[in-house]
Amino acid sequence: MSKEYYETISKIKIELEKIRPKLIMDGGDIEFVNFKDGILKLRFKGECAHCELSHITMKFAIEKNILEKIPEVKKVTEVKMSVI
Repeated sequence: MSKEYYETISKIKIELEKIRPKLIMDGGDIEFVNFKDGILKLRFKGECAHCELSHITMKFAIEKNILEKIPEVKKVTEVKMSVI
């Protein structure tokens, strides 16, 4: 992986750390899963993983913020937590 890739990952994680306190206040959290080919994959945890409004949080709070601040990210998607 290139230096630029790791710099982008670092920027993503910094932005997620800014968002996390608001989610934690509501009993949830967010986790970095993967970044490849401009697509950032995230997973909601806790209450956020089961919230009916999580798609709104993803689209308007997280994706909007990440896309504005990190041009290398072209799309943000949610990865659902699997239950075994």
